Amino acid sequence: MSNSSTLAPGAAASAAPVRPHRRMLPLLLIGQGMAAMDTSIVNVAAPALRSDLGISGALLQLVVAGYILAYAVFLITGARLGDDHGYRRLFMHGLAIFTISSLACGLAPDTWLLIAGRLAQGVGAAMLVPQVMSLIQRSYEGRERARAIGYYSMILGLGSTAGQALGGLIITANLGGLSWRPAFLINVPIGIALLVYAPSVLPHLAGAQRRRLDLPGVALLTVAMLLVVVPLTFGHDAGWAAWVWVALAAGVAGLAAFLRFEHGLARRGAAPLLDLDALLAPGIRPGLAVVSIGFIGYGGWLFACALYLQTGLGYSPMISGFVFAAYAFGFGISNVSWSKLPARLLRFTPAAALAVMVLANAAFGSGAREFGWLAALMVPLLFLAGASHGLTFGTTVSQMTQRTAARHAPALSGLVSTSVQLSIVIGVAALGSVYLALARPGDVPRSAQAISSVTFTIAVLALVAIACSLRLATMRAVAPAAAPAARPGGDAPRPN
Repeated sequence: MSNSSTLAPGAAASAAPVRPHRRMLPLLLIGQGMAAMDTSIVNVAAPALRSDLGISGALLQLVVAGYILAYAVFLITGARLGDDHGYRRLFMHGLAIFTISSLACGLAPDTWLLIAGRLAQGVGAAMLVPQVMSLIQRSYEGRERARAIGYYSMILGLGSTAGQALGGLIITANLGGLSWRPAFLINVPIGIALLVYAPSVLPHLAGAQRRRLDLPGVALLTVAMLLVVVPLTFGHDAGWAAWVWVALAAGVAGLAAFLRFEHGLARRGAAPLLDLDALLAPGIRPGLAVVSIGFIGYGGWLFACALYLQTGLGYSPMISGFVFAAYAFGFGISNVSWSKLPARLLRFTPAAALAVMVLANAAFGSGAREFGWLAALMVPLLFLAGASHGLTFGTTVSQMTQRTAARHAPALSGLVSTSVQLSIVIGVAALGSVYLALARPGDVPRSAQAISSVTFTIAVLALVAIACSLRLATMRAVAPAAAPAARPGGDAPRPN
């Protein structure tokens, strides 16, 4: 990505009519970071929540998972609303909902109000997060876009790990004797500050024309996503009962029906909720496969490693948070560094990084089985695994945006964000079940065998992702058509 010629002509032509405000990217990334961290920041607060509010196991699960449910279900709808009503407007509305519901969670006197607040948080996050990629793609070009995509990828992928680490620190610190509540209240002053600055920093941008919202598509997608995410989230605790598999099958069928319905709308000239043309650009589907496989492994590792450290080895949430920081640091460093690589190397960078991920996970699994927890070995391997994942994710998303016209940026943003969240849920359900089936609390050898099995499985998944990344690298990019002009009346970029 040495110059703007590497970008899709349509995207480049419409991406940067005026120079974006210098504070735009930090503002977007802070908002995205809050939403990403809240997917896991309360995980380590579970014991404190249970003792303070007397929450049952099932309701505690709903407190933890309710946010992800609402977030994953409404991401694509949030992307479409931003395209129709303006990315700045939807970012600010979503941020306001997220901030108010964070306050409600932090002050919640009982379980049901806490659950309601978590669901509202998820809806707010689903409104604000898709606008981040849309504004980046429509506001930057060339190396500036590569750098912005690197930071975007870092925050999107790093959020769960950072949330786990920050949550451990907050609970251990017991700020003001408030126990778990600061994990939510920390969002309030940050959200207010962003809402104050956003009107003067974010540009007015939206799609070419306002279209009628595809309400049947919204309803069909919402039901289908719920039928997929709910059984994956609660399946293990339900003993993988028959209803779990029935719901999953219905959810997959519902997603297929949604895609057929959207295709039919497009053929009739109507405005579908999800612009399936975004999937037609060469490389988008293998790119989404790489992203999904990577985050299946990441979600499973995050869940299993937390159990291994805390129930297997007896470490505190704070210590386990510092261990997660090694992975997070590697992920972050690689995502802010890859844009400096020569453009000729970037096509095959994901495959090379995935090969390193295979070796790091295999070495981690072998080390856990043979030596137990040896920090001098494990922490560098976690850093290496995080760096390879970050490099894979950042460069893959960058290649996908280069192949996508600006008018398809909202659809791509919704697809990437939804793929990340859904893949994490799948990883927790699938690889978490592998760990739980093999491990026993306090039994160090059994726990080591369990985490070894999980990391070897991740290594195998990474081999599949290598094949997908090579497919992406060898597909010839076709320049997409230029994006249509922005709507008159405030939807074109405005000088800041």
